[in-house]
Amino acid sequence: MFKYNLLILIVVVSFLSSCKKCDPSNSTSGIIIEKSRVKVLSGHAGQQFITDTEQYPGIEMSLDDGKTYTSVDFSKYSVMGLTTTAGCSTGYARNVQVNDAAKTVTYTITLSECPTCKNSVTIDNWVLIKKVPSNYSPIFDIKKK
Repeated sequence: MFKYNLLILIVVVSFLSSCKKCDPSNSTSGIIIEKSRVKVLSGHAGQQFITDTEQYPGIEMSLDDGKTYTSVDFSKYSVMGLTTTAGCSTGYARNVQVNDAAKTVTYTITLSECPTCKNSVTIDNWVLIKKVPSNYSPIFDIKKK
């Protein structure tokens, strides 16, 4: 009985004191269109809020996780981009929110960097969102967890 209790105690202590695992998973929320992908044929994001083709030509969208692409239908959608540089093992939580009272659209990316990789990677983070009026002011925010 003593050996059994000791074994349980060792397992519990090991479980509670083990190091935290880093989870570099990605997520989207807010008004970002589920299962959508944005492909930009030329250029880089920087900080972009695009509401029509003339602003930034050469953007395509996919609504089936990237299997097929078509031109963005700007009567239904807008596009945002926000460039980040982070470690090569990083999770990206992308969120876009609209504040109709303030006439703003906020694109926030929360980075969860894992210490397992020392190299940096730059990503444009293009997202397809529900149509937002072109007179709304964009706000861009990058947070690190």
